[in-house]
Amino acid sequence: MSRDKRPAPIVRLAFGRLSPVTAYDEEEIAGFANGAEFDLKPRGTRSIPHNGLYWLQLGHIVAATAAWATAEKMHEWVKVKLGYVSPIFGPKGEVIGMTVDSASFKAMDQATFNVFHDQAAALIAREMGINMSDV
Repeated sequence: MSRDKRPAPIVRLAFGRLSPVTAYDEEEIAGFANGAEFDLKPRGTRSIPHNGLYWLQLGHIVAATAAWATAEKMHEWVKVKLGYVSPIFGPKGEVIGMTVDSASFKAMDQATFNVFHDQAAALIAREMGINMSDV
């Protein structure tokens, strides 16, 4: 999957310096060439560490099970299985397909992401026998 399809690394400004917020962010940033430049925009009120934890957990599960090629593919599976999808309508009003909804910071506030993460953990426990809090 291309880099621009993965969640962008998140950094925090402290005392005039930018630092990665989670281990996932640090790994992603390490993949860029030295001197790379980025556009920055401030984030909302959703917990950055909680989001990073979710992606780190998915990454560990993918690495341990090889059930998906990437954490992003597993994330798509989670969203589809949990019903985070929307219909695509044809010209006569018929459903011709489905799109997978976003879990981005724009799409989910912290309360919604809390529910999503809990649902994802329950799904992974039920279907894979993995307790996400142990990952």
